[in-house]
Amino acid sequence: MEFSSKKDMWMGLIIWALIGVFVWIFYESTFIEFNLVGIMVMTIMVGLLLSIWFCTHYKIEQGILKISYGPIKKSIAIEDIQSIRLTVNPFTAPALLMYKIEINYRKYKTISISPINQERFIKELQKLNPKIRIMSNE
Repeated sequence: MEFSSKKDMWMGLIIWALIGVFVWIFYESTFIEFNLVGIMVMTIMVGLLLSIWFCTHYKIEQGILKISYGPIKKSIAIEDIQSIRLTVNPFTAPALLMYKIEINYRKYKTISISPINQERFIKELQKLNPKIRIMSNE
């Protein structure tokens, strides 16, 4: 089962503004004053930001939570998940939303994600690991 990342408008504004800046620098590096390093760096940066925007998702399959954040991939065994809580943090995690699910797994490991339909996502995880505790935000 796959869940796309929910996206905040402010995160979209930041990513698309950065893409615009990098495209402008790419244009200058190509047509105003040729700079091969600038062209390569800007191409990589635009590709990275586009992949983060369009390819951030979370997949639950065969007892594994697979997290894709652009080119970055991470897998977590669902049996290792100890607790989940809702959190608000604009800066951390492979997520495009300020309101995230914080997953605590193994010993002292944490990751925050932002799937669309968080309730359904949590229920799917709990089906596979009924020991997962849902923590309050307080």
